[in-house]
Amino acid sequence: MTRDKRFSLGLALGLALVFWLSAQGGASAQGAPEGGLRVAAVGDIMMGTENLLPPDGGAGFFKDVAPYLKDRDLVIGNLEGPLTDRGAPTKAIVPGRSYCFRTPPSYGRFLKEAGFTAMSLANNHANDYGPEGRAQTIEVLESLGIAHAGAPGQVTVFRAGDREVAFLALAPNRGCQNINDIQGAVDLVKGALRENPKRLVFVSFHGGAEGTAHMVLPHGPETYLGENRGDLINLSHRLIDAGAAAVIGHGPHVPRALEVYKGHLIAYSLGNFATASGINVKGATGLAPLLLFDIDGEGKVLDYDIVSFRQKQNAGPKPDAGSEAAKVIKDLSDRLAKELAAK
Repeated sequence: MTRDKRFSLGLALGLALVFWLSAQGGASAQGAPEGGLRVAAVGDIMMGTENLLPPDGGAGFFKDVAPYLKDRDLVIGNLEGPLTDRGAPTKAIVPGRSYCFRTPPSYGRFLKEAGFTAMSLANNHANDYGPEGRAQTIEVLESLGIAHAGAPGQVTVFRAGDREVAFLALAPNRGCQNINDIQGAVDLVKGALRENPKRLVFVSFHGGAEGTAHMVLPHGPETYLGENRGDLINLSHRLIDAGAAAVIGHGPHVPRALEVYKGHLIAYSLGNFATASGINVKGATGLAPLLLFDIDGEGKVLDYDIVSFRQKQNAGPKPDAGSEAAKVIKDLSDRLAKELAAK
């Protein structure tokens, strides 16, 4: 057995242990050591749009999630739609293919109250209400002290715990740092570390084909509805090679595999997390995994866990006693580890 195959087998066994712990109620939380961070990450967040808002005005949207985030240094999500009451729609609504979202700006405080500290604005809905809608979204987030990234060339630097972190976000959509420009993303990571080699760099991406038919991560570029959605394994590995601490993916609206690559964590899709309306939450699209992980001072993962939630229409994520999201991700991760070991 080659060294690489032994490593992949060890990864598969490690993933099995972590997800077994998750099913028993969670991996042990010893806290990050000096210089490290405690991190939480989720996929798509869209707290309601137009006339499809939660019945309580969003007040209780994250009540079941907040307890898991209170002790985290960095909490990352993908804001799938602007926080705005300005602008005009930039796309036609075509059921099953094209949607246009906007959430009231007042809902931004629910992100802050829940504990979110960084949001990706690199996705296919961030510009649904044009430059005015995006500008207001940025105003709302900055007024709340929530970092954001996603524009071409944008690297956002801020403090998390005792560390300086850099955050960038990628997507295949106009107005976003291009997910298909792998070298460009690599250069941004390297540039952030040249400015301060002690930074921890986190990369978020919105990529991959959508739906339950695309839960298994392919090897190579993906195309969906005629759009290039990224070469995600190659992208993620090159970002880690360039110095990224962790890579967090979303976009397919379903969970995908996790991978530990050279000691660093990659989540290929955390799927939907808090998408109250306008997004299908039936079956696997309703699974809402919360990824919790601790990293050391070099960004290498120490331990991690998936807390399983589920979604219902017009409500925030609710705990799933069956831990289905964790089980699905474990199965997909085991499969990926075996495929990579065979290469």
